Amino acid sequence: VLSCGFAAIAHGGRLSSGLQRQIRDMEGHDEIKVLVVLSEQADIPTLDQVLRGTRAPLVERHRRIVETLMDTAERTQPSLLTELELRREAGVIRAVTPYWLVNAISVVTTVDALSDLAALDDVDVVEPNLVVEPIRPDPEIGGAVPRGGITPGVIAIQADRVWNELGIDGTGALVANLDTGVDGTHPALSSRWRGNFAPWSECWRDGIEFGDATPVDRNGHGTHVMGTICGTAPGNQIGVAPGARWIADNSINQGPGKELDSDVLGSLQWFADPDGNPFTVVDVPDVVENSWGVHEGFAGYFDCDSRWWVAIDNCEAAGVVTVWSAGNEGPEAETLRSPADRADSPFNAFSVGSTQHSPPYTIASSSSRGPSGCGGLHAIKPEVTAPGKNIWSAEPGGGYRFMSGTSMAGPHVAGVVGLMRAANPDLDVQTIKQILMDTAFDLGTPGEDNTYGYGFINAYDAVTAVLEGYGVIEGDVRDVLSGEEIPGAQIDVLDDPRTATADSTGHYRISLPAGDWSLLYSAFGYLTQRVDITIVANRTLDGDRLLSPAPHALVSGVVRDFEGGLVEGATITALDTPLPEAISGPNGTYSISVPDQATYVLRAWKDGWGADRRSVVVSGGTTQDFLLSELVYEDFESGGFWVWPWEMGGGAPWTVDTEDPYEGTYAAKSGAIGHSQVSFMELTLTLVDFGDVSFWYRVSSQANFDYLRFYIDDIQQGAWSGNVPWTQATYPVTNGTHTF
Repeated sequence: VLSCGFAAIAHGGRLSSGLQRQIRDMEGHDEIKVLVVLSEQADIPTLDQVLRGTRAPLVERHRRIVETLMDTAERTQPSLLTELELRREAGVIRAVTPYWLVNAISVVTTVDALSDLAALDDVDVVEPNLVVEPIRPDPEIGGAVPRGGITPGVIAIQADRVWNELGIDGTGALVANLDTGVDGTHPALSSRWRGNFAPWSECWRDGIEFGDATPVDRNGHGTHVMGTICGTAPGNQIGVAPGARWIADNSINQGPGKELDSDVLGSLQWFADPDGNPFTVVDVPDVVENSWGVHEGFAGYFDCDSRWWVAIDNCEAAGVVTVWSAGNEGPEAETLRSPADRADSPFNAFSVGSTQHSPPYTIASSSSRGPSGCGGLHAIKPEVTAPGKNIWSAEPGGGYRFMSGTSMAGPHVAGVVGLMRAANPDLDVQTIKQILMDTAFDLGTPGEDNTYGYGFINAYDAVTAVLEGYGVIEGDVRDVLSGEEIPGAQIDVLDDPRTATADSTGHYRISLPAGDWSLLYSAFGYLTQRVDITIVANRTLDGDRLLSPAPHALVSGVVRDFEGGLVEGATITALDTPLPEAISGPNGTYSISVPDQATYVLRAWKDGWGADRRSVVVSGGTTQDFLLSELVYEDFESGGFWVWPWEMGGGAPWTVDTEDPYEGTYAAKSGAIGHSQVSFMELTLTLVDFGDVSFWYRVSSQANFDYLRFYIDDIQQGAWSGNVPWTQATYPVTNGTHTF
């Protein structure tokens, strides 16, 4: 039988050195908030070691850790709480808040009352309660906005391989951040807030007490962080674990009158058991990202500040992985913030540095460096690095922006933890951290170093390492006639979400649970092939495949204009295929060879006419004619908004401008857009046929803040920021009434 507490002799405590420094210049009647730490603390390190040794399931680990902590507080706090209540009734104390994650009580009192407070029986130490802020992002530079796909950082860490080849996207995991809050209505996040499926009090903690019953972010930092952890929306796959659900706490959105220490303690306690029931774990997050920290530049704090260490350890013992952004005070040595600079074990605190999101993944100049000023055998820091420079993620209000810093790197690691827990839910915290370090791609000085730590994280290798009872099929996909590799060949696992895409050499790899499976091999221009396989645990199966070219058929026809004339020089394209374009001849005829027995979208167009787009079912030789409609256009060459019924709105009116038109004399230009301003011009038209809407645009703005956005029927089609030269945009549109 393990005893998880130890007896304490009743005695008076002391004022910590930090508190003594804080009150040195205060008046005796000044109000102050402090944390009264009791002498007896639960022996969680010993219990944690026992649970790791027995490989206890998460549900058992959580119950035993939380029950032990709660029991210790319930047994030791009553007499002290009674004494504090008497002082509150006498007006010496204004407020009292007990905690169980650490056996401590938050007290609001006066400076004059502190010595008597510390002298009470069962008190070990009275600590100060101070105020800081989230790690401020680096100055923003911006970059290429991802177009209809996955952000570069997610690809860089190979998270997309985890989704496609292992069939693991975070579904079943619960992720969290201790930050400035989250915009719970953002389209990339709203559907997977756990509060949609459970009591909101288990899913959102308004630690700052703004009065928000559902997730809100009044800063923007936390929304960006959560977007990188798990955000997903059409055209903006920004998150590492897009299948995970999330919860959040806003306690880092500090401001005047806010006290971080007790807010953090309350937050960590909430994350350790959001529903207050030790017997349930569906409410407990698998990981909490912490993009905040302190350093000696903040009044009252110092490097290696240990005030949160016990709370962090107890929260992790309950099953929650905590990840820490290293800080943006680089490039000098010993610049990590606390608690990220903690170095009393190989795992605590698990800190993350920031790199570029493309090879060779160079460290960001501002990323804080080790070694830890705390010294010791484990002073090399950070533990790992991840993409943190120019990261595209969510911002409050439904939009997206670039941000840079270790606050953007840490969420990549938190997302990987979500994927790991989705693959193996009972994996303990220490093992997760060890695997992240073991599977990182070494950068910088060989081995662990104070710039990159163990290296650049690899989601695919980390998740593969936690899979049990899995085997692998691996091989090359080639052309049966030529023997040449087929880049981009698709391998689909039937009756399962797992897929793989052959790389530039035709190579692929899929991990599957042991058992019988059917795979479907396909590539454009080749016959689809089904293969039945048997996967054996811990073995690799030869997956080489030869695909036969599909027979081709000819699609041909005539291109005419809206008056019935033959159109020479029209371009006919099979959209979303690698097939070469065809050009109509003098008599308007064209032909294009396509793989047979398939459906294609063919588009015919020529400058001066409207395009014609047709869906064509090909079965042998097929005829398809095209009719190029009259081009209806607005070029502002009238010198005003007079040709079409434009409507204007917002705070920066649009004008017809002669400064820099694409061609001709005029262009439409918005007024100067200030921060948070919006200006729009819109047009509603009834179209008699389907076709394309096309326009030229130019942007000159601050990257990440001012966007030019284009909508069709209130659905965003494109967004641009920074300095963009004249560029053409084209979008398909159906017949009917539309607003542009």
